[in-house]
Amino acid sequence: MEVSPILEFLKKNVSLGDFVIVEYPSSYSLAKLLWGGLIPEIPQEEVLIDDFFGIGDLLFRDYLRKASPEEYKKAIEATKKIRAIRIGPGRTSYASIVEEIPITYDVSEFMRSYYNALMNLFSVSAKVEYSITVGISQYLYFGGEKGLRAILFTRSTLPFEDWSSIYFVNSDILDEKQLAVLRELASWQLKIEKEKGTYRIKVED
Repeated sequence: MEVSPILEFLKKNVSLGDFVIVEYPSSYSLAKLLWGGLIPEIPQEEVLIDDFFGIGDLLFRDYLRKASPEEYKKAIEATKKIRAIRIGPGRTSYASIVEEIPITYDVSEFMRSYYNALMNLFSVSAKVEYSITVGISQYLYFGGEKGLRAILFTRSTLPFEDWSSIYFVNSDILDEKQLAVLRELASWQLKIEKEKGTYRIKVED
């Protein structure tokens, strides 16, 4: 399928609690997918973005520089429904509410910091439909086995069944073993590939 209807795929196939990984190459413009389509089109429920190293902010600002006035307005409007957890240094200018936690590859410390950030961001009545994670590839690249353990332990321990989690994974950064671990956990595996000059999404079996 083409890249643009990714939200339509999510609505039709993905349930609360599902874990989706979207693999993409470095040559692909993730900024356009996130801010030119996915995030502005998500209904008005709260959106959570987990942003490692402020990668999400770099993508956001890159998109705004190239956007038309109409696209610019739509992206800025979408920021009103976004809450973000920034893990590590960087900026998070696209979110209305931000929690910051330090970069760590210690399993217990990472989980404790992340859990506290979630509790600070959301009340019991807050509704989140999608959690979007960017910069995870960089975190795993720098952290290696320790980083992977921290992510695995957090996903297996914290209550992620209340929303759908979408990890955008740069497949050029991670090795096959790291990708294999994430794929094994995933409810859905999507892969962005270039075919005859056009990027398309393939649903992996």
